[in-house]
Amino acid sequence: MFHQWIQTVKGALKDIERKYPASPPAERERLRERFFQIKRVCDNLLETWADIEDQIARLSREHPELAEEGEELEGEFELDEMVVRRFRQGQGFYQLNMFVEAEEAFREVVEEEPEFLLGRMYLALSHFQKGKMDEAHRHFQLIASTTNHDVFIAFAHHMMGCVRVREGDERGAIRQFRKALSYRQNEGDTWFNLGACHYRLGEYHEAIPCFYQALLLDENDGESMWMLANCHRKLKQWDSVAYWRMMAFEKTDSLQVMETIARDYEEMGETEKAISWYRKILSRDARRIAAYQGMGWNTWVAGRGREALAWLKKGLSLAPGDPDLLFTYAWILLEHGDVGKVEAIINRIPVEWSEQPLWLVIRSRVFTHRTNFEEAQLAAERVIEQEKPRIRALGHYQLGRVLLEKGDAARAASHFRKARDLDSGWKDPLFYEGVCHMLEGRPEETRNCWTELVRS
Repeated sequence: MFHQWIQTVKGALKDIERKYPASPPAERERLRERFFQIKRVCDNLLETWADIEDQIARLSREHPELAEEGEELEGEFELDEMVVRRFRQGQGFYQLNMFVEAEEAFREVVEEEPEFLLGRMYLALSHFQKGKMDEAHRHFQLIASTTNHDVFIAFAHHMMGCVRVREGDERGAIRQFRKALSYRQNEGDTWFNLGACHYRLGEYHEAIPCFYQALLLDENDGESMWMLANCHRKLKQWDSVAYWRMMAFEKTDSLQVMETIARDYEEMGETEKAISWYRKILSRDARRIAAYQGMGWNTWVAGRGREALAWLKKGLSLAPGDPDLLFTYAWILLEHGDVGKVEAIINRIPVEWSEQPLWLVIRSRVFTHRTNFEEAQLAAERVIEQEKPRIRALGHYQLGRVLLEKGDAARAASHFRKARDLDSGWKDPLFYEGVCHMLEGRPEETRNCWTELVRS
């Protein structure tokens, strides 16, 4: 029954043995991943086989007559031996991520035995893995409508939800996941996927209970903890963010979680805590580029400009073309008035980068330093046209700075206010709005702005 699958595995191992010694690094990584896939499957097979052997031995002791040869019992639904063999081959291919071969094997199984539910389930899964969403959905729908077993119905609706997610239909996915849960409520993956759909739709209050349900079913589910932290972050509920981030970190010990904790502190304005976490990251992985960017930005915010530039230079020595590092480096250089170096950076970056919103802000600031106010204003206005509110806020802020340099304090103040409306936690626009009111001879409004600034 397992002969062909075993031969496939042996062939794959021989292929790895032959190619690995002389392969380039990228190919070696692919072969290494293939080897670990085979090893995991074989380990699982051995564990399962050991469990079966134990169960057979126990049953033989308890009921000796079971081990006696006798008349073969007939089942209500019996598969042809060739179909069973082909099904097992398909399972082997599927577990090895050989989905083309798996799809062909399961198609033959379903053609021979259309009522064999498990064969159709694997065929649908193979279609899903190959990106054939219409075919996958058709088979899952057929399974859901023809079986009386809740476990199969629930799984079919769960997978139809996954199909809808792949197609970008979050509402349709939510309907399918809820249908799956109406048959089996104790499915953590379904609760998690339902929560993820609500999260992607920006429905954070609806997402949170779903992730709690997933955690009730698996208290060690670090991914649900991570998503709970993300939901609370969107809602600015920082105490809950800190709690769930730390819980996720304790469960996963992940550098990605550490980076997110650092960014959370960054957004909360707790600069020294952010710096502390970025240092921890670099102590674990000295080539973690995002940590150098974080160290550079936060040490600059903390008023340590030279240290900030040193961190960014170190990061750029490891990744000269990293866009986040280059942007942060250029921004801080501008704050130091080193316009020439920034112009040199702009001349070196790819053309498409220079049209991105953040680089448009940099260009606008350079034009302002060069008193080319017309170009500076045009660049800032292009940022205001962007879709994301925080990017538009940056555009209004920059346009306010340009107008302030031109001496148009009244118009500048209106753009600083718009920047605040789009990003209420940002303090810089409030300060410059106060400056505008002072220049316009409205000291009381200046006092109001700066009092609010101190309070925040």
